[in-house]
Amino acid sequence: MRMSGNSSRKWLLFGISALSLGWAFDARAQIISMPGTTTGQAINDQSAKKTKVTSKLDSTGETISVVGTHLGAKETAEIQPVTVITSEQIQQSSSMTTGDIFAHIPSMGFSGSTFSNAGGSCLNIRSLGTARTLVLVDGHRMVNGNGAVDCPDVNAIVPAMIDRIEILKDGSSTTYGSDAIAGVVNIILKKNFTGTTFTANGGVSEYGDDQTAALTMAHGFNFDHDRGNFTIAGSYNYQAPMAADQRKWAMQEAKVNNPPGQAQYFGSQYGPRPVYAAVNGGRPLAASSDGVARSVISNGDGTYSPYSWNDNYDYSQDNQIISEQQVGTLAVTGHYDVNPHLQLYMTANYSHTQTQSVGTPMYIATPVTTLTGNSGAMVVPAGEPGNPFGEDVALYDRMFDLGRRYDYDSINYYQFTGGAKGDLPSTHGWTYDFFFSYGKTATSYSESEDVNWRNMENALGFHQTGGAGSTTGYYDPNLCSSIAGCAPWNPFSGTMSQAARNYIGFTDVEPSGQEMRDVQFTVANKHLAKLPYGPLGIALGVEHRSLDGYFHSSWEDAAGLNSNLVRGNTGGGYNVTEVFGELSIPLLKDLPMAKALSAEVSGRFSNYDTFGQTYNWHAGLIYAPTRDISVRANIATGFRAPTIQDLYRAKVVSLTGTRDPCAYVSTYPAGVQSTIIANCRAQGVNPSSFKQTNGSLKYETGGNAELQPELSRTYTIGTIVTPRFLPGFTATIDYFHTHITEAIGYPSLSTELNGCYESSNLSSSYCSILHGRDIDGQLYPVSRLHENTGAFIEDGIDINASYYQPIDFVNALRFGADIQDVTSYKQQSQDGQALISYLGTDAGPPKWVANGTATFSHGRWDFTYMLRFIDGFNYYPSSSYGPGVSEWWKTNQAFYHDVMVTYHGDRYSITAGVKNIGGRDPNFYANGSYNTSPDMYDYAGRYMYLKAQVHF
Repeated sequence: MRMSGNSSRKWLLFGISALSLGWAFDARAQIISMPGTTTGQAINDQSAKKTKVTSKLDSTGETISVVGTHLGAKETAEIQPVTVITSEQIQQSSSMTTGDIFAHIPSMGFSGSTFSNAGGSCLNIRSLGTARTLVLVDGHRMVNGNGAVDCPDVNAIVPAMIDRIEILKDGSSTTYGSDAIAGVVNIILKKNFTGTTFTANGGVSEYGDDQTAALTMAHGFNFDHDRGNFTIAGSYNYQAPMAADQRKWAMQEAKVNNPPGQAQYFGSQYGPRPVYAAVNGGRPLAASSDGVARSVISNGDGTYSPYSWNDNYDYSQDNQIISEQQVGTLAVTGHYDVNPHLQLYMTANYSHTQTQSVGTPMYIATPVTTLTGNSGAMVVPAGEPGNPFGEDVALYDRMFDLGRRYDYDSINYYQFTGGAKGDLPSTHGWTYDFFFSYGKTATSYSESEDVNWRNMENALGFHQTGGAGSTTGYYDPNLCSSIAGCAPWNPFSGTMSQAARNYIGFTDVEPSGQEMRDVQFTVANKHLAKLPYGPLGIALGVEHRSLDGYFHSSWEDAAGLNSNLVRGNTGGGYNVTEVFGELSIPLLKDLPMAKALSAEVSGRFSNYDTFGQTYNWHAGLIYAPTRDISVRANIATGFRAPTIQDLYRAKVVSLTGTRDPCAYVSTYPAGVQSTIIANCRAQGVNPSSFKQTNGSLKYETGGNAELQPELSRTYTIGTIVTPRFLPGFTATIDYFHTHITEAIGYPSLSTELNGCYESSNLSSSYCSILHGRDIDGQLYPVSRLHENTGAFIEDGIDINASYYQPIDFVNALRFGADIQDVTSYKQQSQDGQALISYLGTDAGPPKWVANGTATFSHGRWDFTYMLRFIDGFNYYPSSSYGPGVSEWWKTNQAFYHDVMVTYHGDRYSITAGVKNIGGRDPNFYANGSYNTSPDMYDYAGRYMYLKAQVHF
């Protein structure tokens, strides 16, 4: 049950904050608390001696390695809000892959999960979208994960190679260019690693499934009298599948239709028993039925009954929540000091991801192959032997005769970066950095046992005259025998021959890929000029970047023969040239009430060959009245350039489970029902008797080469507290505000249909998606291309804190907290429409998400407890239920408790832990997958893991 009101949440989060009463690295970036990890640990790189060039660059003691700056000046290193995950935290966590590291960080949304993305993991700062979060490796961009998505897959990085992860939760387009609207994640790899480390870890749920295993080896050595270092690491990760029918909460997937107390329905109306309905003006097969209008369902004995929601098929029994996944990764880093002014460096990464998922058989419903209406169907002709109806009938069936579908993903990722850096001799402090980076992903996706619509018509003897999927035609008993390879199938026989399976079914194959080239040259000088209170610093640079991508649909998809999809090929690319600069300006220092005051300004000019030019700027200020407290403020503009998918995605026609308002008028608020009724009648539809064909609509979407970039403005205001009277305590509190305009995308189909039909005389701009209705009153395919439309506004507060308290020589306590409070999350779905608040609903992020840790150390032993909290939410009207019933539904708050114990040996460490020690089931969420949201809640139940590492 929910706690009572906001006051209860405030007391809860105050309690978590109390746990966090640290330590920070050079720039005092806050080290976050992670599930099952300690907090406030020093960064441990197990490095050998620093190289000569590195030592020379560090000789001033001012080198600050922190994301969000090319300059790294000491005076301004703390201006932007940066949090850090250390290598020790990663080692002591349950994470198998790099993506797992982010899975429960409050500010990362809920995209850091292997639940989706074909075994990959995309990052999503502040729930603003994966395309608005920039991911770097050692400050260099990662290529996107595959040709079908516009985000990098962080699982391509070997966890053992990570020295630390820096998360900048602020817009940073001036430093890195496009995609940094929400923030930046910078994965720093080990550079001076020596020795060999083996890591083995594994885990299993309390039910004996969801098994995971990982093996990692890293080896590094110095050479040529410590002038160079070479490090190589490899890993193999295995994730066992998890079937939906192994969890009671995943069975009978719910569909929210009516308020509590009224009948609900579950699952899918397309099941193993075929459903038949009249077509082409034939007599109704039943006086009334649920789902497909006036339809009947086979009883399996030659008789038929009117279709009822109770006949729905529970598809959870044949689906997987988690697919089988294997990820192999290899990483290499190296550097060599040619002379005191030149260091050559390189990084190379390779990963191979392979997934296999098993799902329900393909279903036969309204085909998307007919673009002229929603009344098409798979016709079983009247002349079909054994047809008991004496007329042409439409078939709605799940093709168990073909068997379950198998999906395979194979993704290969390559990235290489090579560069040179050092100082320019006799230039009074000027340094340089030049690099070239090349990245490529190649993906092969296939799905077996799809249905070739035309072949199935041929096998049924239905001679099509109106195009594949049309209901016009006639029975031809000689049709199949006249076509090479055709094998007949009679749905009334109860069996399908292997020859018919081979003819009707096919494997859909869809290759895709993306390729990136990036070259950059930067010069910097931290001591350009001597000011009264410190040195003026400057960084200048130029960058040229190009990106190409493709997605090739199968010929069946392109020809409109796939039973549920019509899609063409996607291909294209773009390039950009940019110049940028940054200034670090110390204003005051060591004065009364002004221990320090510094400013930072930066700007970037970008010239794209697609949309043209854009300029962005950033200004930040940090003020420390005393040594104990600093106050910082930032304002920045940003942008996101249209991606390949945004620009060049081919038109796709697909079936959606979205409601036609004319079929569900009673589910809308009473105040708008009369308007909807009037609009439906104006289109020739009688809402009192009209039924939507099988609950599906055809929706056509696609890219738009005329798109402009998204624009943003971000403010952050915060404080850093390190009180001298409480040694070991560090806390940061930051308020953030992000406003995005010209957002790329389109509103949800349900938003557009509701907005259209609730407007007088269909006057809303949402109605532009409509293209009329067919002779049966069904909507013609609705359509929407990507557009620059609408806006986002998000506000909130981030709280990070850590405290380390030694007790005696062998005992100590550590506390940590990481809290995000979203105070506003609004979206304007289309220009001219009002901003709608999605805060506290399933269409936005939870208001509160928090982690709190407490660790007791005794000699070589660490004992850690962690509390995780996810706030509850209400439902916002969407495609699965009517807007008038959302008030009845909500998802409650969730608490998770984790425990972990670690033993630190001289050369080895062992960690054992339990996530979700209470075995809490995930919260019920009817609009999600499997009655919950697997990427938000722990879906495995109680989960035990063991990790061992040895270094020599």
